[in-house]
Amino acid sequence: MKAKKHFGQHFLYHPETAMRIVDALGDVGDKNVLEVGPGKGVLSQFLYEKSKAFKAVEIDPEAAEYVQDKFEGIDIILKDFLKLDLSTVFDTPFQLIGNFPYNISSQIVFRIIEQSEWVESWVGMFQLEMGQRLIASPHSKEYGILSVIVPFYYKLEKVMILPPGAFQPPPKVKSIVLKATRVDHQFKCDPKLLHKVVKTAFNQRRKVLSNSLSSILPKETLNQSQFANLRPENLTTEDFESLSSFIEGHVSN
Repeated sequence: MKAKKHFGQHFLYHPETAMRIVDALGDVGDKNVLEVGPGKGVLSQFLYEKSKAFKAVEIDPEAAEYVQDKFEGIDIILKDFLKLDLSTVFDTPFQLIGNFPYNISSQIVFRIIEQSEWVESWVGMFQLEMGQRLIASPHSKEYGILSVIVPFYYKLEKVMILPPGAFQPPPKVKSIVLKATRVDHQFKCDPKLLHKVVKTAFNQRRKVLSNSLSSILPKETLNQSQFANLRPENLTTEDFESLSSFIEGHVSN
């Protein structure tokens, strides 16, 4: 089976590396696991054997057939993950893993966040640049929308960095594997408003917040906030929550 460019396929082929990635999920003997995009099944072979129950979601019919031929009785959901209702996969929250297609990896993370009540933890492989954005700190050029939003839902940690040669065909960039563990954050404002504030701010990241967020709250009101004259990269996740709470209080008045 050849990799298809339009699906962003790059197949990991070292079993030892695959084992390390799977091990990052921890003991899955009593866990249900969903794999996103199994490809040729290099991760699937270990998850299929180790987990309580294993399913994979695959958009490519040829890849789905390949994995089903390789592992008898494996449960493949032939669907686009971005359109998958995670409540239909298992009856209880589960673990998720995948070598995420680099062209839609940010969309996959947003999709997981949208349905985070179903995903206890996840391990994902990303293009290195994308992964660095996920774990970036304030005051850095990599710091952005996902850097702020993800920590409200998951604690991230780096597992490993892989060279292009770990894949067939090799991508043009290095890759990074991250592990995310769900956190129980008690929001101080409406999460939807928080998301809107963060996205609006970073979509105009060169502007100070009193200007970039004026479509949400009048500038003269925003100027009452301690963050009004700062740019988004200067705010921590907690700062963004405080700012969103301030906005929520004034929008509702």
